Amino acid sequence: MVAAAWLAVATVVGVLVGRMIRHRDRQVPTAPDPPPPTSSDVEKDVPTRRMSGRSRRRS
Repeated sequence: MVAAAWLAVATVVGVLVGRMIRHRDRQVPTAPDPPPPTSSDVEKDVPTRRMSGRSRRRS
């Protein structure tokens, strides 16, 4: 009976600690904003052709 109680307490503590660790790891800094486009960047922003080759099959 005592062993079952300790097992239940250990399970609850393990779940709570696991959630805290996952929550901590999820907090990543945001990506920095890209620099504003210049006139040379606007010219480079032309859509390119698709590459030929293998692609994912559609089901």
